[in-house]
Amino acid sequence: MNGKKIDVSVIVTVYNIERYIGECLDSLLDQEEINYEVICVDDASTDRSYEILCDYQQRDSRIKVIHNSQNMGLSSARNVGFKEAVGEFLYNIDGDDLLKQGALKRLYSCAVENELDLLGFSAVSFFDDDEMRKYGSENEYVRKGNYLDVKPGPELFAELIDNNDRASSNMVLYFYNREFFERNNLYGIEGLRYADDSMFAMYMAAKRAMCITDQLYMRRYRSGSVVTSPMKKYYMESMIVLFLEELRIWQNSNLNSELNKKIEKYFNMRQDSIRSFYNKFRNDGSETILLNQNVMAKYFYKYFIEEVPLHNECLSIEEINNLKNTENVILYGAGYIANEVAKVLEYNGIDNYEVVVTDTSSNPKRFRGRIVSGIKDNEYNEERTAVVVAISKKNFDSVMKLLEERKLKNVNWVAL
Repeated sequence: MNGKKIDVSVIVTVYNIERYIGECLDSLLDQEEINYEVICVDDASTDRSYEILCDYQQRDSRIKVIHNSQNMGLSSARNVGFKEAVGEFLYNIDGDDLLKQGALKRLYSCAVENELDLLGFSAVSFFDDDEMRKYGSENEYVRKGNYLDVKPGPELFAELIDNNDRASSNMVLYFYNREFFERNNLYGIEGLRYADDSMFAMYMAAKRAMCITDQLYMRRYRSGSVVTSPMKKYYMESMIVLFLEELRIWQNSNLNSELNKKIEKYFNMRQDSIRSFYNKFRNDGSETILLNQNVMAKYFYKYFIEEVPLHNECLSIEEINNLKNTENVILYGAGYIANEVAKVLEYNGIDNYEVVVTDTSSNPKRFRGRIVSGIKDNEYNEERTAVVVAISKKNFDSVMKLLEERKLKNVNWVAL
């Protein structure tokens, strides 16, 4: 680098892309009229990617190669590169994609001229073969609107979301000031097994942000990439951890009600996408996720995504199995407690239960779509009937007396 000031540090993340990394580096080394370094982080590739990187490093002093001894995942690999960077601005590119000629000069000039923390731009997609076209379209990473005014990051982000602009979250379509990045500790979350791109933290921290319409990036669709390969259940772990971190950032951003309303739309979409992802794998019997994550992530997965009833522990495993093996199940009660217990029954596949109460005149006629009857209105076979009592403890004695009169002895009492 001959001691010259570095305008831009480009971080290239690499994992088993020996067919593509050379083309990516060639597109970077073709940039002109700007001083830059290219930091390549090989995340323990098992093909010839690392050898190719070393060959380029020997040929061009602008290239620096870092080799991870074990695979860390995309988020952590990016962090390794960011921490080595010395440029005034940072940019990250995936090692199987390309940057158009003149892109770095255009981005740097615009960012300096407008004193930006964060600068977004567009991309065009290209495909290795026709089979890959089913995964995307050429213009899917082209922004729908013009965002040429410099604005605080939260305002620009809200505008992008309001326009349903999907390009807003892809990290490779952003250029950012290093001092701003480091001051706000905008490194990715360490240890994520799947990098679900997010620019939310950067937008919330940025004082000056804008997006230009230029299509400067070339996004490759190829066989074997994350986008074109079958998704895996464990990816959800990273999606949830990142989602909860974004919620924390939102909580601490102190935005006005108008911005919050627009940003709420973003979080609704994020949660919907996680739940949709879960539905693809809920019955596949694959590995349990979130074994090592924090309590909040486990809680969110269990109750908001997997939708385990909040009071799932109100009946023991033995009691649930007993109910499953009983021909007739009666839910005694039609109030709040009964509603919570009904969720547990249905979650565990016990959905053929009958709802009864002491007095039908003082209870709703229907409960969760079922007709409510009186305990005295029907005859029950005591050997083939189990009762789950889900009413207040104050009525314990009177209810038990009624059940004894009906000769019902297989009784489970639930008190929430």
